[in-house]
Amino acid sequence: MKRKCDRRIILEDGSWYCGYGFGDMQDKILEIVFNTSMVGYQEILSDPSYTDQAVVMTYPLIGNYGMADEDYETDIPTIGALIVHEYNDEPSNFRSKSSLGEVMKKYGIAGISGVDTRKLNRSIRDYGTRKCLITDISTPLEEGVSAAK
Repeated sequence: MKRKCDRRIILEDGSWYCGYGFGDMQDKILEIVFNTSMVGYQEILSDPSYTDQAVVMTYPLIGNYGMADEDYETDIPTIGALIVHEYNDEPSNFRSKSSLGEVMKKYGIAGISGVDTRKLNRSIRDYGTRKCLITDISTPLEEGVSAAK
């Protein structure tokens, strides 16, 4: 049985992407950027330079090694959202104290998986960073574009 998308990213130019929510489920208006790292999602999540930004990860699998207390860049993560292709909520690293989704929920960080992150990254590369709304799948496109602007 195929799961139905429950979250949506609406960019200020009217383009949109759907996926599956994890972490915090509140609506967020953020600047969308990308990161091409193959490892280090915990450091990205806790890097203060990503404050109030939605970071699109190019590497396809995120969350697989969990979150270790010693690997945070700052005490309280201030990133706005993490957008990934595939999210794994069952950490395999012996150092992991919690899953990525648990930490994101604790700090109010939105997450969306199941997104065509390569397509979204090309859009950001070609047209630049833009404002976006991360919202419920039922939010009308026009309303989302207006909010993002």
